[in-house]
Amino acid sequence: MTPICNIRLCAEKPHRLPLPDPQDMSLGAELKRERLKREWSQKDTAKYFGVLKDSYQNWEWNKYIPHVKYRKKVVEFLGYNYWEDGTNSLSNKCLLYRIEYGLTMNELALQINVSTRTIERIENMEKNISSEMKNRIMNLLYNKTILP
Repeated sequence: MTPICNIRLCAEKPHRLPLPDPQDMSLGAELKRERLKREWSQKDTAKYFGVLKDSYQNWEWNKYIPHVKYRKKVVEFLGYNYWEDGTNSLSNKCLLYRIEYGLTMNELALQINVSTRTIERIENMEKNISSEMKNRIMNLLYNKTILP
């Protein structure tokens, strides 16, 4: 039996650099754009950050955000501070301070003698924070001094 017709399917090759959607302003998209601009592989980029390829890939896919100790390196890589929201809010200042000095919430809490939950509430902009705790944290962040 001979075939009635001969069909041949052709597809275009995928674009060499599949850039994220320009509207996507997530950290993962920003990291991927910069990586592709530099023509680095995920493995090369992971090596730059000092993490495993899988860890970096999770950042790019927005599954996890980088630990605070890697955020300063992310700022250098992107050329700007992704976490700077343009405000002078206490929550933004607190996060930027932790990034600048590579501190975890627990380390910052120990440094200024408050609970880790207090730091977490401030960064999440929760309302139930005592004025004493706010003052203690603001003195550290704005004046670089700690009140007793």
